[in-house]
Amino acid sequence: MDKRVIMIMVDGFGIPEKGWRNSIYSEFCGSRFVGLLSDFSIPVRTDMGIEGIPQSATGQTALFTGFNAAKIMGMHMQGFPGPKLREIICRRNLFSNLMEKGKKVAFANAYVQYTLEELASMRLKSVTTTMVESSIGWVRNIEDLLSGKAVYHDLTRKTIKSNISIQEISPKQAARDLLSISNEHDFTLFEYFLTDRAGHKPNSGVLKEVLGDLSVFVCELVDSATENTLIILTGDHGNCEDISTKRHTKNPVPLFVYGHPLPRDNEIASIEEIYYFILEDIFKIPKSSSGVV
Repeated sequence: MDKRVIMIMVDGFGIPEKGWRNSIYSEFCGSRFVGLLSDFSIPVRTDMGIEGIPQSATGQTALFTGFNAAKIMGMHMQGFPGPKLREIICRRNLFSNLMEKGKKVAFANAYVQYTLEELASMRLKSVTTTMVESSIGWVRNIEDLLSGKAVYHDLTRKTIKSNISIQEISPKQAARDLLSISNEHDFTLFEYFLTDRAGHKPNSGVLKEVLGDLSVFVCELVDSATENTLIILTGDHGNCEDISTKRHTKNPVPLFVYGHPLPRDNEIASIEEIYYFILEDIFKIPKSSSGVV
């Protein structure tokens, strides 16, 4: 495996019921973004065979560990993972599995308010923070952000420039920074969660800005990627694609793959199977070593 893999996890990013081309994405993101998602993605279910509305804690745990987290818990769990889900995440995840195989991994998100030690003492922490804490062992900070070695979760740094002395950047520059980080690693993960936050609000103007930034960011990644770059984009559950509700949806999420053959429709039926696709199909790690249970 010689390619540099970038994975973008977009929180609350589902496929519209009527498809990409006649959707909120077409209105807010433009034809280029919609065309990319339409041509280079397949739908993946997030319900994991469990009744109810898919949620972040179980969805992200499944995505990054390969375990059917909703089935284990007997329900969909929202927000941050509790003790049992954290135990699952610490047992194995994409970072730890790849690191065990000698791969260099990175979590590109910048943490500007807390150190890893402070995060470790918190009762509530995200799936990705739990992954980093149990595997990589350090987080990117404000110094990394200022030097272009980290990406802030809003892409542009707009939401923190009033609190600290920092210059706002464009989504295109954020994409270039992420590509630069990926050049030094085999696998680089970036999490974008403003889509889910915006989807919970009735303000379409906020969603338009959030999706607009995301579309520019993704298009720049594709345009600036070299032959050595492989881009994956997916979500944990639906939300922002349906502005008629402030709740999550049961819609499937896209598995966008650029720079590698796209799986056939129905080849990846459920969100937890994306974990194995990355390890086995992309990194060529055999099933006996990828944590199949």
